[in-house]
Amino acid sequence: MDLLIRGSELFDGTGAPPKPGMDVAVKDGRIAAVDQNLAVTAARSIDASGLALMPGIIDSHTHFDAQITWDPSVRPSPALGVSTVVIGNCGFTIAPCRAKDRDLVMRNLTQVEGMSMDAMKAGIDWSFESFPQYLGMLQKRGVVPNVACFLGHSSIRTFAMGADATTRAANSGEIAAMAKIVKDGMTAGAVGFATSTAPQHNGWGGQPMPSRLADDTELRALVKAMASSGRGIFMLTKGNVTDVPYLESIAAETGRPIMIAALLHNPTNPDGTFKDLRQIAAARTRGRELWGQVSCCPLTMDFTLQSPYPVEGFDAWQPLMKLGPDDLRRRLADRNFRQAVRDELARPAGVRLFNGEWDKIEVT
Repeated sequence: MDLLIRGSELFDGTGAPPKPGMDVAVKDGRIAAVDQNLAVTAARSIDASGLALMPGIIDSHTHFDAQITWDPSVRPSPALGVSTVVIGNCGFTIAPCRAKDRDLVMRNLTQVEGMSMDAMKAGIDWSFESFPQYLGMLQKRGVVPNVACFLGHSSIRTFAMGADATTRAANSGEIAAMAKIVKDGMTAGAVGFATSTAPQHNGWGGQPMPSRLADDTELRALVKAMASSGRGIFMLTKGNVTDVPYLESIAAETGRPIMIAALLHNPTNPDGTFKDLRQIAAARTRGRELWGQVSCCPLTMDFTLQSPYPVEGFDAWQPLMKLGPDDLRRRLADRNFRQAVRDELARPAGVRLFNGEWDKIEVT
């Protein structure tokens, strides 16, 4: 054996009670035997007495695409038991990227995922342009966890369309160029294609993330390009225009699995997520492999008034999203602006901030 872990309290991942005093033997990277007091020898032994042992966690929804270029450990995930990370979710990636678009890509990530511009400017290793070059760079540098990469729609769209990616639908030539990027990326080792149609996903200055401008023709063409490899998962964070029946039609057309995010409980629509899950279950009875991606813990969100993600849907707030810090402070102090926000909150069909649950908000 290559590795023998002795005397652990073993959690097998099934939900069954832990088993004390268990040994685990590993050969050629795979578990070869599990039992108490295994009569085997190994090149390396670990005494796990008093410690818990469990299968590594697969974190299926991360945004480590930038961080992994300067931190191959993608901290703190491995210390929390994560042994596999999936990056590129929602299509928010940094590859492919032309040199002229780097600043825009980083600015979009500061807005849509709350990443630090200073950290990205100091840390990202831009020694790539294409997606295959990005994967090659990660393989050459080495990574600590297992890493699975989605091809990101917004990055692909920006690569093919430049500044127009956030303003219009793609033409046939641009769709063909994007489809080639997807096919090349699947050949290079991508695990699938990811996108977002969620209306809350805005980039720098309140502009929609590029994937939100894609029409049905573009979306289906790119999923088909992925499917032409004979493998791959289509992952998306869904909006109103891509409901579960619509996604089932894409699964039927392409024969590929679809991962649907993010199915989270909303107290103002308590049955909404369960309705989605019922539709997903019904689609599976028809042979369509749809999966609902849910969170196993309560979702919390930190934000500042410099980058106030929850209020980006307010009409009154839109002009502030393009302001620098000094101008922003002046506008926030303006009584007319404050009243405009109050008026918008008071509209019967207006934005329902924090689902109206103000008692859950903590000012730090």
